[in-house]
Amino acid sequence: MLKKFAAPAAALAIASLMLTGCGDGKMSTEDTCAFISDQVAERELQKKADDSSAKLMAGDTSAYVEVMHEFDAILGEAAEKTKDNKLAASLNAAAGQNKEMADLLAETDGTNMMEISQKVAELDTAEASESTEYLNTACPDMDSFS
Repeated sequence: MLKKFAAPAAALAIASLMLTGCGDGKMSTEDTCAFISDQVAERELQKKADDSSAKLMAGDTSAYVEVMHEFDAILGEAAEKTKDNKLAASLNAAAGQNKEMADLLAETDGTNMMEISQKVAELDTAEASESTEYLNTACPDMDSFS
């Protein structure tokens, strides 16, 4: 009687180990980069950014800030889904920098573009560049909205 149950139980245990061992639901570096590109395309972020750029030049930052927040969400989701820990750290750093820029733009709504550019330049530090350097290497063709 035990043999009848032991064999299926062993097979089930092995199958379970194979499934959990083979994949934890995490994406490779290449798949993570493709995920980001696909999400940007699916949400039409480049078009939204292009459409809002004229308003941005005039000092109306709200539409562009929305695009940046959507991009932050994509970066955060990709960071959670990647198995590349170095890429996850870089994606989280990029999302943080993007959020800082979006917050800055939201604060400067109605300000002229020259003042906005000066404040944005202050965010571009060597430390910020270093924290996202791997992202540029891993996903060289990725769009940026900041």
